[in-house]
Amino acid sequence: MNRQFGIGGLSDPRIIKFLSVGVLNTVFGYAVYAILIFVNVPYLIALFVSTVAGVVFNYFSFGRMVFHGYGGWFVFGKFVISYGVVYLVNAALLRTLTKDFLFSPYVGQIICIPPSILLSWLLMNYWVYKKD
Repeated sequence: MNRQFGIGGLSDPRIIKFLSVGVLNTVFGYAVYAILIFVNVPYLIALFVSTVAGVVFNYFSFGRMVFHGYGGWFVFGKFVISYGVVYLVNAALLRTLTKDFLFSPYVGQIICIPPSILLSWLLMNYWVYKKD
C-alpha cells in the first residue's frame, strides 16, 4: 500500500539510481544557482535560470540512467511541466525561508533541496516515466 504513494522504502532499485544521479544533477543545478547569486542575480531569477539549465541536463541523465528511455517529445513535455511544478514549490519555499525566516539565499536553497527531490521523484516515477 505504501508503494502507491511513493514511500515504498529503498527496495525499488530506481530509487537508489535516482538518488545517485540526483546528486550529480543537484551539484550542477546548485553550482549554477550559487554562481548567479555570487554575481548578484536576484535569488528567484537565479533559481529559474538554474532550473532551466538543469532541465535538459536532468532529462538526459534521469531518462538514460534511471528510467532507461526518453519517450520523445511527449515525455519531454511532461518532464518540463514537472520541473515547472518543482520550480514553483521550490520558489515559494525559498521565498518564505529568505523573507520570513531570514535565511541567506544559499542556505535557503540548501534547505529546499530535500523537498524538491521528493517531489521530483514522485513526478518522475508516477507521471513522467510511468510504466502502464
